Amino acid sequence: MRCRFVALTATLCLLVSALVLLGSFVGTSSVAQAAGNLVDAAEIRVCPVGPPDCDYAVIQDSVDAAGTGDVIKVATGVYSDVNNHGGLAQVVYISKTVTIQGGYAITNWTTSDPDANPTTLDAGGQGRVLYITGKISPTVEGLRITGGEAQGLGGIPWGADAGGGLYVITATALIRNNQIFSNTCSGFIPLGGGMTLWNSNATVSGNTFSHNIAGYGGGGLYSAWNHLPISDNLFTSNSAGYGGGGVFLTGGGTAFIGNILMSNTAEAFGGGLASEGGAQWLINNVIADNHAGSAGGALWSSGSKPHLYHSSIARNSAGDGSGIYVADTELGGLHSAVGLTNTILVDHAVGISVTGGSTVTVQAVLWYNTPITVSQSTTATVTVQNQHTGDPAFTMDGYHLTRPSAAIDMGVEVDVPFDIDGDLRPAGAGYDLGADELWFKIYLPLVLRDA
Repeated sequence: MRCRFVALTATLCLLVSALVLLGSFVGTSSVAQAAGNLVDAAEIRVCPVGPPDCDYAVIQDSVDAAGTGDVIKVATGVYSDVNNHGGLAQVVYISKTVTIQGGYAITNWTTSDPDANPTTLDAGGQGRVLYITGKISPTVEGLRITGGEAQGLGGIPWGADAGGGLYVITATALIRNNQIFSNTCSGFIPLGGGMTLWNSNATVSGNTFSHNIAGYGGGGLYSAWNHLPISDNLFTSNSAGYGGGGVFLTGGGTAFIGNILMSNTAEAFGGGLASEGGAQWLINNVIADNHAGSAGGALWSSGSKPHLYHSSIARNSAGDGSGIYVADTELGGLHSAVGLTNTILVDHAVGISVTGGSTVTVQAVLWYNTPITVSQSTTATVTVQNQHTGDPAFTMDGYHLTRPSAAIDMGVEVDVPFDIDGDLRPAGAGYDLGADELWFKIYLPLVLRDA
């Protein structure tokens, strides 16, 4: 891929190029790839009734017996045995490179179908559901992860409790196509109701995070210094007692791509997303219908440097009316520097609010039912170029474009070659604003020609 837009850094171009290649295997359901292509991997079967219908009735027993690269297939049912491996409480403790796959029937161990054969790991509020630790590369997929509670289990070096449903530390884990719901993290500065990633290289893809609760930050997900993509996930109806109702990102290097954050709530800041410290790349995301009690219904940035490319930010609400709230850190006064490129920003009382010495740079934006004027303090710096007004004309889902949209062909050229659905950009005369690239604008003349 060739970098064509001079304002886009070489780092981002390399990142997106790598993600294009990464996408060719992240989305696959191949067990061999999930297990690292280890041809000698054994298959271990788990079902609620145990032998002779399968090898084990308890998932932890199968993990303990597994060798590096083994594939553990788990049949439909509910698994709620909580153990104390590592001096902690969880349903499954993983410290070796294994694959755990749900969605099987005891009559069919060949094809995984998590919808037809729901495989539920339920901690019943007695501990976490999964704990993953070490220099390992495990895969977890096709599971329903629920009932986790991290109170008193720690996880963060300074003693904060973290990761109600899943906790991943240092591991190069692949977490994909799971339902992560109704988990809780309470206790001391509780972080990550659904999941916490701590200094890891985890790929988190294709999951649904819903109805998870964190007492402090990251209702759905708390990610600190994670260095591989968080992509194609849905975060909905999660909540946090302070910030990041859907997601809380901290630390540099995070690639947050193609995610939908919808109907999440934070009592203070960042109903959809909170960014605190570090720099993150946010590409092709939808942040809609979220709420913050104080400020930043969609996004709260505190002393961080996130850059958002092709974002659809719509219908968020906050106590001060702001969709995006950019601030210095409360301690130390570190400034934020937020970039917004090819953005749709609609239906907010205040689009962007900037305080302290922070800066915001906006390049190509569509405003609709949102004041164009940016609320800012006297020391903040805000630059807005290529701004447009008009109806984005969303479909019923609230973010896909239709033909009358004022966002069509109004973007600037950046090397983000795909939209949120994986469609190529640009389609037609130019780049569309927001997460969606409308292809019907190309097909329509062909349909009329052939009519």
